[in-house]
Amino acid sequence: MSRFLRVGFISDRIGDIIEASSMLLERMDPADERAEIVKDILSMACEVRDFLSRWSSEPIIYTGSGTTDDVIRMLDTLITEARQRSQAVMG
Repeated sequence: MSRFLRVGFISDRIGDIIEASSMLLERMDPADERAEIVKDILSMACEVRDFLSRWSSEPIIYTGSGTTDDVIRMLDTLITEARQRSQAVMG
């Protein structure tokens, strides 16, 4: 069982928030002060969606133990070791 989750489910929910807030905004009177709040929600959701879509690979969430810094150190160490082994094999 993997200790990693794809962020796709979050992206899907962000898409749902964008769709729902857009529909709500279409039905609101532009003079309604609550429309500004809905616009802010829509804007924030779009920013998060755009942020998550910047990379060629989907971001992941680690669900195992350790702090974020611990996990980053562990991944950096593993990547460095893998590169060194690859270079040693390739000569």
